[in-house]
Amino acid sequence: MLGFGVDKYKKSTVIAVIIIGVIVLITLASLCIITAVYGEYMYFDLGTFGIAFFIWPFLLIAGLYGYLISLIVFLISFCITLFYNMDRAYTMSIYLVAMLCFALFGQYHWFSSLKKTALVATLTLLLTSITEFACLAIIGSSDYEFEVLKNYGDFLIRESVGIIIMAFLLYLYFTKAPEHWKYPFPIAVAYTGFYKEDKDFQRGLRKTRISVKISAIIIAVEVMLGIFVAIFMIVLFPDTREMFVGAMHKGEVLKDIGGNMTEEELAHRFENVQYSLNAKAVSYDLKMLILVLCAGVPMAGIANFFIKVTIGTPLGNISDFMKEYAEADDDKKIEVGRKASQIKIKTNDEIRVVHESIKETVLAIENYINHINEEYELEKELEVAKQSSEAKSAFLSNMSHEIRTPINAVLGLNEMILRESHEDQILEYASSVKSAGNSLLGIINDILDFSKIEAGKMEILPVEYHLSSTINDLVNVIAVKAKDKGIELKMNIDSTLPTKLIGDEIRIKQCATNVLSNAVKYTEEGSITLNVTYRKADEDSIYLRFQVIDTGIGIKEEDLEKLYSPFERIEEARNRSIEGTGLGMSIVKKLLSLMDSRLEVKSVYGEGSDFSFEVKQQVASWEELGDFKEKYKEFLGSQKSYHESFTAPDAQILVVDDTPINLTVVKGFLKLTKIQIDTAESGFETLEMVKKKKYDVIFIDHRMPEMDGIETLEALKDMPDNLSLDAPCIALTANAGEGAREEYISRGFMDYLAKPLNGELLEKMLIEYLPPEKVFITTGEAYASEASEADDGEGGKKDGKESDLELLSKLQGIDLAMAEKNCGSTELLKEVVKEFLISIDPKADSIEKFAKEKDYRNYTVNVHALKSSARLIGAMELSEMAAHLEDSGNAEDENEIMEKTPQLLELFRSYNEKLAAINPESNDEELPEISPDEIEGAFSDMKELLEAFDFDTADGIMSMLSGYKIPGEYKEKYDKVRQLMAAVDRDELLKLL
Repeated sequence: MLGFGVDKYKKSTVIAVIIIGVIVLITLASLCIITAVYGEYMYFDLGTFGIAFFIWPFLLIAGLYGYLISLIVFLISFCITLFYNMDRAYTMSIYLVAMLCFALFGQYHWFSSLKKTALVATLTLLLTSITEFACLAIIGSSDYEFEVLKNYGDFLIRESVGIIIMAFLLYLYFTKAPEHWKYPFPIAVAYTGFYKEDKDFQRGLRKTRISVKISAIIIAVEVMLGIFVAIFMIVLFPDTREMFVGAMHKGEVLKDIGGNMTEEELAHRFENVQYSLNAKAVSYDLKMLILVLCAGVPMAGIANFFIKVTIGTPLGNISDFMKEYAEADDDKKIEVGRKASQIKIKTNDEIRVVHESIKETVLAIENYINHINEEYELEKELEVAKQSSEAKSAFLSNMSHEIRTPINAVLGLNEMILRESHEDQILEYASSVKSAGNSLLGIINDILDFSKIEAGKMEILPVEYHLSSTINDLVNVIAVKAKDKGIELKMNIDSTLPTKLIGDEIRIKQCATNVLSNAVKYTEEGSITLNVTYRKADEDSIYLRFQVIDTGIGIKEEDLEKLYSPFERIEEARNRSIEGTGLGMSIVKKLLSLMDSRLEVKSVYGEGSDFSFEVKQQVASWEELGDFKEKYKEFLGSQKSYHESFTAPDAQILVVDDTPINLTVVKGFLKLTKIQIDTAESGFETLEMVKKKKYDVIFIDHRMPEMDGIETLEALKDMPDNLSLDAPCIALTANAGEGAREEYISRGFMDYLAKPLNGELLEKMLIEYLPPEKVFITTGEAYASEASEADDGEGGKKDGKESDLELLSKLQGIDLAMAEKNCGSTELLKEVVKEFLISIDPKADSIEKFAKEKDYRNYTVNVHALKSSARLIGAMELSEMAAHLEDSGNAEDENEIMEKTPQLLELFRSYNEKLAAINPESNDEELPEISPDEIEGAFSDMKELLEAFDFDTADGIMSMLSGYKIPGEYKEKYDKVRQLMAAVDRDELLKLL
């Protein structure tokens, strides 16, 4: 402990400090021993009072070295005093009291301030003077009279000077001396800045409750022992008397204690003496008690120190650690737990065992917490992955709906061309559109189901296909792209290829299309060569090989691995102008792997690339392909003209969709089946219609405003007055992502039909779910006559009226070529424009209302419908603006909606003028005028029909009215009724009529 705190100095300095401390200690210890033996002579008598200095060495050693060293020195001095000056040994208690006062007060920094130092001097003086007064004036003289108290002042005065001077000298030393002067003395170190900063040293010699309790028990035992010794002296007095007399008989006592008495007289006298509790006896007992304390208190102090160091401090540190550890938050437990190994335990006993057990326990808890944290982090990562997957699924679902809606219209109307046209050239074009559209759908399905590819759930579905059709589709897809870039497209098709194969044509075309598209993207000049060859595998199958060679930029060897990384593109900086996601080659790799194949790549950077793959295919026909273009034409000619597979004139179905064009497509598909088709544009309208009419089958779209398809289905099942409660409900929707079918069936739908609609699947589903007695399977002979009746020479003038093309050319704000392409014919475009025109005001009012009410769900549905319908009529600017606001609605971007919606509505409503030419007013003059009574009767009949939910007959009355000139006073009401009929708003119609 000596010299502690000098570790910042050199080793020689430390040794010097320790030597100084030891020299001073030896000097003070020697003075203490001398004082103990000869203390009674170290006193200045100044007449009325005296000054004692024999207590100074004890005060100094206690003030500088603390209670441990001072008590050891005291114990040595006490033992020497017992040997040399036994009758004065009990007076050593005076030094003991003074030492303990200075040692304890010094240890707890009482010498750090002047006020506390004065208090230390006062308390030490009082306790020391009282002890000295008791030992010398009372116990020593056995004077227990009250008058003896008048002598107390002498003792107080003679100790005051020494104690006060010594206290203030220590104060000056501890507070004013340089710090390096304090390092030789343990108590002085406690007054340095080093000690105040070193918390570990303070904890190393800390006072703990357990050490205080043990020391108190030791002192209490010693006090009780002294008391018992004093009491036992009464019992042992006769034995003491006999020992004393025996000693005299032996000549050991030479003094004549009894005056001139002989030994016989003295012995006789002792025989008659009995022990009595007089002043001398009390003094004797008190001296015995003090002697016991003089020996016991130092031993208790020394024991306290070692208990503190070996038991109290380790247990205290362990206790502090456990308390801090128990109260620490979970995220702090590991940091706090590391402090367990910092606890210094030097004992080889149970405390060390406890400490080691605590360290093991903390380590186990730390490992457990780390394990829990790892699990938590893993759960967070899984949650993020799950949310990402859900977000991707939601995106794919929305993307599916957005892409499939226009494709539905394109393929649906194209199917009408295939069914109704008899011109070879038109059929060839339409068949190419159908083939390309189906390829596009296949690609879209793969992109939408990329998650399914990643999860390894993609299935290869082998079907029979015509190879010339497959190659023609590839050529149609890539030829236009190559021509636009001025690249020569070369084709080498093995003429001996089998005509019909069995395999997954969609996947093969997707792989080849991706490779060809990449070749076009990364080739600026030169050529692209498509080689299609084969090698025979066995009698029933071949390896079909596709090879694409380009003269493009080529690929660096180090970039070949990037080729298959999803969403990563090669030489991003160089190819930043090239469109694409970087997903294609990754899909190709995975699809080829599923077909037990792989993509082979050879490339020379700057010269070009060679991509090839081959897949095993079963052969359905070994007939040679020959010229694939001629074979393709033969294939087209062999396709049978469409005819309906059944008729069901008594069957009644309900089709629910919020987009009128989709309803038109369904009606067109089923026109020749003669099914009675009712339509509804909302869930609420559906609920009213099933109360009045029993339907055999109900088709319900999913995404509709206010009440979606699932909500509509649930409401239908809960309606007690639903006449069509047993009717199969089929989900008819563009949401066609992975698991969509299972999801819809799990929600209660009987079946699922994805958009774009497939006419054959639609008819097969109706044959399955319509009542058998209402279905009549047909061979289709009636189709030709009905189709010819429907063909009235489209594009020319009929009855001298203006042609559709001339009428449409007068419209403003639309891309007529785009509109004709979207609708498929001028006749259908004319009808679509009329429907669009009628719906402008109510649709605009709805969008404005939902925007103001911040009903973002219905707002988004409405602008989504506007986007599709505007694109259909070629109003591209309006469609793009609606698409932007649809994204804003999905994101609930209030600022963007509030800012851009007025612009959208202004442009939307402007189409009232731009499309007005579709209904020329000049024609009204040529029409016969209808009388007020007749038009009132017509409105009355319409009201009754609408109350019965017979929209079709009511619509027939509106068609009849369109052939008459409407009187002026009814013109506004007629126009409003026409708008509401187009919007299928039954409630408002009933109010108006």
